[in-house]
Formats: sequence, structure tokens, C-alpha cells
Amino acid sequence: MQNTTNQPTHFLISVDATSTAEIDTSTMRAGIEQGIDIARGEGMLTPLADETTAIGAIRVSAPPSASAALLLMLGSTIADTPAARCAVEMAVATIVRQHARDRVVILTEEERQQLLTGMIVTRKAWGDEWIDDVVTNGYDGFGTDPDIVLIENAFCDFPIFVHLNSDALRLDVLRILAKPEVLDAICSRERAQPVDDLAEFEREIYHAVRPMTAAGRTSRPEDVLEVLQLHGIILQGLEERLGHHETHDNVEGEEAEAPRG
Repeated sequence: MQNTTNQPTHFLISVDATSTAEIDTSTMRAGIEQGIDIARGEGMLTPLADETTAIGAIRVSAPPSASAALLLMLGSTIADTPAARCAVEMAVATIVRQHARDRVVILTEEERQQLLTGMIVTRKAWGDEWIDDVVTNGYDGFGTDPDIVLIENAFCDFPIFVHLNSDALRLDVLRILAKPEVLDAICSRERAQPVDDLAEFEREIYHAVRPMTAAGRTSRPEDVLEVLQLHGIILQGLEERLGHHETHDNVEGEEAEAPRG
């Protein structure tokens, strides 16, 4: 009968610390060993009455980067050579780029196209008729960027409200802005230019609201009602995120008229 041995399994325990100089690695290692002993005694690591699993040496280290941590984990299976380190660094960089936290899905494909359309008409208003293809596929390349990049550009960097040229597009953009996760994103301090001035941003939003609510409008009554509802939802969401709770009057000093039947 031939005895077979299991391949060793490596576990990584991640600890965040403000200063590695303040970490006592001996105490940390002892604590981890104690936790493993308790888990093994409770049957959490192996089936009950199974003594075949042996815990090997526990090492505490502070790798300076994600690629260094991966090399450490693969120490028994990968050569520690310059070529191997380069390959690992390239692989980790690719993973981080393709699966960055900012690549979280917030928008549907239809919503992405609606924001792209708003960005295109805004840039066309700057005088460049050919810009639509550039915005989607050219040097900006927003068509392949993560959702957060489109959201940040459309609402934070170059707000698109003033140039929206139809009621349908105005409603599309305001529906997107009213989504809680979109409001969270544009108010986040992680943005290069987050929304932090409620009054200023309210004036931007009103460029999309006023054409549908002012006297002489041609908007459908149901669209007027929806834009007023969206306006209220957006302002309430912004107030909650920015810490403002005062009542806001119409930015232009005019009361929006109720939709006519």
C-alpha cells in the first residue's frame, strides 16, 4: 500500500496597521498559533477525530506590495527570480487595473449610453461636431471606461445639465443622478472634484429642470410631474450626504408651475 501525502496549503491572514513599527510580530504569531489550536480543538480545521492535519511553521512578515505578498504565498511553487518577480508584478497590475474598486457596476448599458449622449452634446456645444466619436472611442475613450469614470465626468468634472437638448435626455440623466449609489459616488471624498457645494450643484441641476417647468414650456404634464419628483429626490439625497437640511427655494427665484392637464 502506497502512502500519499497531501500538498501543503498556505493561508494568508491580512492585517492592516497604521505603522508596521508598532507591530509586535512575536505576539502576533503567538496569538495566531493560539487561535489555530483552539480552532483545531473545536474541530473547525479538520473532521472530528482526524489527526492527519499538521500545522507547520507560522511566519509573520510585512510584504511591501501585493506582488510581494503573492510571491510570498507562492514561495514553495514559484522560483524567486527577477523574471518571476516581473511576471507576478505584471499579473497583479493587470488584475488591479481590470478589477479596481472603481470598476464597480452602477449603471445599466442603457444608462451608460444616456450619459455618453449627454457628454457628447455638451462637447458639441463647445464647437466640435466630430467630438461624439472621440468621446466614445478616441483619446477620452469613455465608452470603455468604468461606470464611475462616466459618472464623475458627467456630474463632477464637466456637468452636462445645461446642454441637454430634449426632455427625454433630461429625464434620462436626472433618473441616473437620483440613484442613491450615484449620489454616493459624486459626493465621495475619493473623487478628484466631489460635489460639496449644494447651492452651486443645485444651480447646475436646475439647468435641466427649468426648461420643463418654466412658463411657456411645451413638456408633457406627466414629464413635468416626473422632473419635479426627481428634482426633489436628488436634492433630498444631496442634503443627507452633505449635511444640509434647510429648505431650498427655486434657484432662479421663480416657483415651478404645477403640471397642467
